[in-house]
Amino acid sequence: MALVPEFSFNIWHGVTLLALLFLARFEVPLLVNPATLRRLNVTPPVEKQARLAVPVSVASEGLLVLYPFFLTIKTGTPWVVAGAPLMVAGAVLVALAALEFARHDGFLHLGIYRYSRNPMYVGYFLYFVGLGLVTASWLYLLLAVTYQVALYWLIRGEERWCLTEYGEPYRRYMQQVRRYAGRRSG
Repeated sequence: MALVPEFSFNIWHGVTLLALLFLARFEVPLLVNPATLRRLNVTPPVEKQARLAVPVSVASEGLLVLYPFFLTIKTGTPWVVAGAPLMVAGAVLVALAALEFARHDGFLHLGIYRYSRNPMYVGYFLYFVGLGLVTASWLYLLLAVTYQVALYWLIRGEERWCLTEYGEPYRRYMQQVRRYAGRRSG
């Protein structure tokens, strides 16, 4: 990774680097249930303590989508070997989460949601970290971490909203399934 970030615009680099994520995020639910796309970008109200997280998440997400158009894949390097599997794993998680989202309206607790309350966000993080590695961009990795930190505050707000909306069944779900990955024992 170079200390100075590279900036060399190439539309095909961006398309290549982001295609898998966009297919997983938008095409999978569209194929299952076209009405799902309207629901994919609906977010619960943001509470006061998370208000700063909104502009930070929007700005970092925008940069995560735009910056790949200025990056190149570092073929023949260990960075690609380390990052490509993370990108694939992230895209698979996003696709599985989007598939469940398209199949069910309301409280999601089936499929991949049995193992993560936020599999789509976990998938994004894996994908973005993988992309940062395959392009050997420390700046992109920093953006991915910034985005995830902002999402943490938004996720907490979503959880409070889900508790209000779905009540005790969601509380039990929270006790059984971890926020990011894994089930609790007992």
